[in-house]
Amino acid sequence: MNKPEVLLDEMTREETLQYLNETVRPEEGVIPAYILADPTIYKLEHEKIFMKTWILLGHESELSEKNDYLTRDLAGYSVIIARGQDDEIRAFYNMCTHRGMKLCRADKGNKANFTCPYHGFNFRNNGELIGVPLQNDIYGGQLDKSTMSLKKVTIATYKGLIFGTWNDNPQPLEEFLGDYKWYIDIVFGRTEMEVVGPPQKFIVHSNWKIGSDNFVSDSYHTMVTHGSIAALGMVPSATYSKRGYQVHTENGHGCNIGMPNPDFAFPPNLMDEYKANLSEAQFEMMSNLKNLIGTIFPNLSLLVSHTKIKDQLISNTTMRLWKPVGPDKMEVMTWFMVEKNATEDWKERSREAYILTFSPSGIFEQDDTEVFTDITAAASGTMPFTKQLTYNYTMGMHREPLTDFPGPGVAYTDKFSEAGSRNFYRYWLDLMNS
Repeated sequence: MNKPEVLLDEMTREETLQYLNETVRPEEGVIPAYILADPTIYKLEHEKIFMKTWILLGHESELSEKNDYLTRDLAGYSVIIARGQDDEIRAFYNMCTHRGMKLCRADKGNKANFTCPYHGFNFRNNGELIGVPLQNDIYGGQLDKSTMSLKKVTIATYKGLIFGTWNDNPQPLEEFLGDYKWYIDIVFGRTEMEVVGPPQKFIVHSNWKIGSDNFVSDSYHTMVTHGSIAALGMVPSATYSKRGYQVHTENGHGCNIGMPNPDFAFPPNLMDEYKANLSEAQFEMMSNLKNLIGTIFPNLSLLVSHTKIKDQLISNTTMRLWKPVGPDKMEVMTWFMVEKNATEDWKERSREAYILTFSPSGIFEQDDTEVFTDITAAASGTMPFTKQLTYNYTMGMHREPLTDFPGPGVAYTDKFSEAGSRNFYRYWLDLMNS
């Protein structure tokens, strides 16, 4: 089928999938522009990807005390994540089981019980319905509260990261993360990490895939989009971002690893903890790490950045979620994280580095979001020819992967490649066909 003159919303479901398979060709480095803005593709993604895969909900350090809770979004639906009085973390659909009112309207807090603001039904933070106003009078003692518990959400954790899914029979989280856990360990498992402050949220008029794609493999843009950082002396040269490795693993995950680094980028007083938590090969990589930028499919990106702030080198660790709001809009949530046992001076300087570089007001973040917005706008045209426009993702196809890289996955000798993006879109297309 070759129907560029036909809008996708005029095609049947089967025709749309057939058209996708004809036009999205990751192995050839051909990615069509229309998948970044088309409403039909957006609806299919919600069904095939976001309702089925593991999506980040938060970090265990955000629930440090018993009865702490958060409300977060899971594929467009509000959920409550709570640490119970038994210290177990659970998640529930944020809906009263009586008449469907949103049960909790605060972003976070500390409560043992949640009371519905509509009729006052009261639920324990383990999901059980425990109180109903005037129960004996208006229900005659016949109401079976045991059948009205909150709907549980399937969750799992890895290295403090809390993931949720609406899939009743998901692939186990650790299997889904697969070999990529080796790199997640360096970012979030090197020592006990904690979130500092609430996540920052902001809207970008961009398709969510552009953010994920940017972090999964694109260091090439740094020397142009972020060229000002070289002029400011924050990095040695505009081409510094080429040095290192690009790695991808199964299920669409991937990262760029900036190496070598003559300076140790992490708090030196935690050396024993790093060695205890990492393998010898992981610690060796971490010791030489300049930065690590990656994506856990579909929309969680992680970052370790090392920059000079006020003539002092300091690293900062963040994660960001590219949450779809529409075909051409996403909400970005970004968490700043730091080693819990670092010195207060280190924590404060690391936070300053984050604010200057990758916070919503940071140099890098503002550069990137402007690009993301313009790419989406250009892909959003309704003229038939926009369905024929394709992007070139062939960078690095002439290279052979390394055979002696210390970590798992498919690795290449520098970061200027689009192999990670091709792997990302291969898995994306597999799920769209599933």
